[in-house]
Amino acid sequence: MTREFQVDALGARLRVALDGFAESDADRLRDQWRRLAAEDDAADTITVSAAPGSGADVSGHDLDAVGVALRRAINQRAIEANRGELVAFHAAGLADPATGGVIALVGPSGAGKSNAAAMLGTALGYVSDETVAVTPSGEVLAFPQPLAFKESEARGRFVAGPDALGLLRPGPRLRLARIALLDRTDAATTPMIRTVGLREVLDDLVAQVNYFNALPRPLSLLDGLVRRCGGVQVISYREAADLVEPVRELLQSGTDSGPTYSRAAVDDWVDLDGDAVVLARDTITRLSPVSSLVWRLLEVPLTLTRLVAAAEREFGPAPDGGSAEALRAVLQQLADAGLIRSSGAGRHRARD
Repeated sequence: MTREFQVDALGARLRVALDGFAESDADRLRDQWRRLAAEDDAADTITVSAAPGSGADVSGHDLDAVGVALRRAINQRAIEANRGELVAFHAAGLADPATGGVIALVGPSGAGKSNAAAMLGTALGYVSDETVAVTPSGEVLAFPQPLAFKESEARGRFVAGPDALGLLRPGPRLRLARIALLDRTDAATTPMIRTVGLREVLDDLVAQVNYFNALPRPLSLLDGLVRRCGGVQVISYREAADLVEPVRELLQSGTDSGPTYSRAAVDDWVDLDGDAVVLARDTITRLSPVSSLVWRLLEVPLTLTRLVAAAEREFGPAPDGGSAEALRAVLQQLADAGLIRSSGAGRHRARD
C-alpha cells in the first residue's frame, strides 16, 4: 500500500510516496517532516520503498537508515531547485526569537552541527540543521528539516523531527546576523572565539557553500554577506553544551545599534612591530597602539560596542569606565585622517 505526504523544501514542493511501510512507520516518517508539511500539488516526487533494490529513490528495511536517506534526498532536491539563486551554507541555523537574527554554524560533517542545533534550539529558534539558505540581500529562509545524529558506531545515524526534540520555532522574518565556522577539538577546554575576515577562511567557507560557482559573482556575494555579519566567527569548542552562551552572546552582539565602522580605501599599510603605518593620499600616518588595534580589527566592519570589548581585552578597561569615550576619540582621529568610514546613525559620517 502506498502512503504519501508533501513537503515545502525551500520553495520546492515535493511529494514523498511511501510504498510497503506499516502505517506506524509511515506516520513516523511523516511526523519528522511535519514542520515543512505542504498541501498544494507537488511538482516532483521522491519514491521511498521498504523493499531494497526496488529502484526507488530511497529504499531499505531499517527505518533509521531510510529516514537519513530521505533527509538527504529532500535536502538535495531543495538545494538543486535553488541553485544559483540562494547561498546554501552547509550549516545549522538558529535564530534570536526577539530580533530574527540568525547565526549559521558552518562546518563539514562531524563538526557537531546537529548536536549544537538540538542543544541550542530549545532556547533559540530552530532554522535548520543541514542547510542555511540565504538570499543575496541577507534574508534567511527557514528549512526546519529533521536533525541527524550518530548514536553509536554499531547503530549508525538516525533522525528526529524538531517537534519531537522540543525545538522552538523561529519568527517569520529572518536575516543573517552571524557566520560562524565550527572548530570542534578536544584541545578547547573552554570555547574560544576569534573574528577573522574572509581572506583567512576563504577556502574553508567556500567548501561549505553548495554550488558556489553557480552563484552570480560568488566571491563578491560571499564577501558582502561576511562584511554584513561583521566577519566570520571561528569557534573552537569541545562539547555542544559549551556553545550555548557563546552563540547567545554572538547573536546579541550582532544586534548592536549605532554606526558600523570600517576601513577607508588607502594606498598601502604595514605592521611594524605591532604599530600600523598607513599611506593614504600621499601622507604616511603612524598609528598608536590602540589605533593600530582598531585598524587591524576593522578589516571587517564593527560597531563601537565590539571595538570597546576588543580593546578592553587587549589593554584592560579605561579608568572610570571611560573605554567607550576613549574609543570614540580614537575613531574620530582616524576619521579625520580619512582612514576609516562609518555607516548608520552616529557622529562619524563616511568620508569619500
